Amino acid sequence: MRISLIIILCLIGQFSIARFGEPLIGQEYSTSKKENFSGFLGETEFSVFTADYIYYTKRKQELIIRKFHKSDLQLIDSKNIYTLVKEGFTNDPEEIFQHKGSLYLFSTMQSDRDRTQLISLEIFDESLERTSLTIVDSVKSDEINHIEITEDKNGFVVAKHLKYTQLVEQEIEMVRISNKGEIEWRKVIKSPMALQNIRIEQISFSSEGPMYYLCNYAFDITTGDNSTSDQLVNNKYSLWAYDKETNFMKEFEIRLKGKWVNGVKMDMRSNNDLVISGFFNESKEQTVNGVFSLIINSKLEIVNTAWHKFDSDELAMFDKKDKKIKEIADVKIKNLALMDDGSFYLLGEQFFKYTERSYDPRTNVTTTTEHFNYNSIVASYFDKRGNHVWTEHIPKYQNSTNDFGYFSSFALLNSGEDIALFFNDNEKNNLLENPSYKSYTSVFNNRKFQISYALINEEGLRDRGGLIDPKNNFILRAKMSGQINEDGIYLITETNRSSKLIKVPVKSKG
Repeated sequence: MRISLIIILCLIGQFSIARFGEPLIGQEYSTSKKENFSGFLGETEFSVFTADYIYYTKRKQELIIRKFHKSDLQLIDSKNIYTLVKEGFTNDPEEIFQHKGSLYLFSTMQSDRDRTQLISLEIFDESLERTSLTIVDSVKSDEINHIEITEDKNGFVVAKHLKYTQLVEQEIEMVRISNKGEIEWRKVIKSPMALQNIRIEQISFSSEGPMYYLCNYAFDITTGDNSTSDQLVNNKYSLWAYDKETNFMKEFEIRLKGKWVNGVKMDMRSNNDLVISGFFNESKEQTVNGVFSLIINSKLEIVNTAWHKFDSDELAMFDKKDKKIKEIADVKIKNLALMDDGSFYLLGEQFFKYTERSYDPRTNVTTTTEHFNYNSIVASYFDKRGNHVWTEHIPKYQNSTNDFGYFSSFALLNSGEDIALFFNDNEKNNLLENPSYKSYTSVFNNRKFQISYALINEEGLRDRGGLIDPKNNFILRAKMSGQINEDGIYLITETNRSSKLIKVPVKSKG
């Protein structure tokens, strides 16, 4: 007889009366080796799928797919689906998608004899058995692929561009592939500007309306870095908008006079309006002192543009040392969350790392320590026209060493009417009625943690506290957690070689 272990824990504060329900915590399961959890793929009526990718050598890799009962999050199946798909080639997984129980795995294949590269598509059924293998396209040796599933889930779009080019006009090749691996159409679009070495940062499209490519064309092609040094940002953003029906290409250069753009995100509303938002500064350093937005309709017309420079009160929320600051340091853009009414949130996080070296003359040994810091969250709210309403500060301090911030950062849940953020916080902070930024206790090397939440709506930060009991010893891996549909968010937690899944549901509306 199978015994399912389901734990429902009471929440602290007002979490249970918000739009998000009580969390469901699944049964502990073990992993035989240290894995690189890749994320949640999707779900069916009865199952939830996750992926773990492990790279040993070009010829020895693992892509472990796990299947969980949706009702209690108990593990029911686990299988390594990686194989060498063609003799004389090695293959590296690029993207994997889940739809209606089927898994679609795209891989880049490299010939053992020459520089020939191909793209393969493997399809697996709900039992994780491979049902088909198709070589869908070829790839040039210095080409970069971006693979997205279409809005109707009936196919895929591959956008390809050259990493290195001497062309006067940069090109993007688009290939539409059916869910059976057949090429339906192919199109090459060219920029009217003399751009070189573009990097596609995002692709956004729907079944109706144009396709949008957010491109950055000012970065180091050898490192992919968008800074001219460790301190100075050098972003130059361009939006490529292409209407396939009319074969019309339009380009929007995203810039603000006298300001430096420090991160951009975009997403599409249900009416096919494109929303673009980001941070800027006036110093060119890794800082922000304002936000902007741009809304474009399906006719490629600009509906509204707006920008807001943070005032002294907004900047003071991030001033920990009682001195006036002109810009908020070390902010990296993270999320753009669209609401059902057309309003939206822009979220950033203060992140920086530094290396410490100490030399012991007695042993002639130099010790190197890397410090990873994922700190406060910057949250800005815009109305449906794209005008800035407010910016708030959500305190958070996470410091760890030599672990690449494995358990740091935050996960976002969007209900369509408000948002919730989940992260590891020091349990002391959740005992305070209103924790002060200047006296905030940090999580150092993941000690004394509590999986925590912050609730935000159109009025600002509404509530924050502990999601589950601080005696829980499974720590959240926020960067690998995610929302795969409107019903809620799945969180992955871990301790040693064991994990648990958590689902935080969204309550039904109305």
